[in-house]
Amino acid sequence: MLKFQETKYARGCTATSKYPAPLIARRYVLQQKLGSGSFGTVYLVSDKKAKQGEELKVLKEISVGELNPNETVQASVEAQLLSKLNHPAIVKFHASFVEQDNFCIITEYCEGRDLDYKIQEYKEAGKIFPENQIVEWFIQLLLGVDYMHERYADLLLGTETKLILNVAETVLSMVGALSNHLL
Repeated sequence: MLKFQETKYARGCTATSKYPAPLIARRYVLQQKLGSGSFGTVYLVSDKKAKQGEELKVLKEISVGELNPNETVQASVEAQLLSKLNHPAIVKFHASFVEQDNFCIITEYCEGRDLDYKIQEYKEAGKIFPENQIVEWFIQLLLGVDYMHERYADLLLGTETKLILNVAETVLSMVGALSNHLL
């Protein structure tokens, strides 16, 4: 099941430079920066050891040097939780490692970017989502939340309240987008 997808990603999109692309963990080639926030930076990478058609991945880079001990533990717990999740509506975890002064998490690449990006893109263009697309995304979100709740509620409630709040915020934004687009 593809996540939050509308159009196919055009393969072969790489940044052009006179310098070779940096190789991370002797395996991942940096393609482009996707975004950044208070907890790290996210990059599109190409996995040199992946099967054909599965090369594109996402690298979340968290600078360990800038984190307090609680945030370092939180990043590690995030990687442990992601490594246990196996559901078609949840981004697949591939690996985590420390590279120089950074904690890195490698996950599956969601073609079409994330839902927040799509909502913002449509809002700026003055477009509305078709009702069936919103319903499909909402079902995916609920299936993912249900899966996590059934298997990891004790872990989520104990240490990952922020993750639950992020999912709840996404669900609420979906409901808001749905109501705005249907009215």
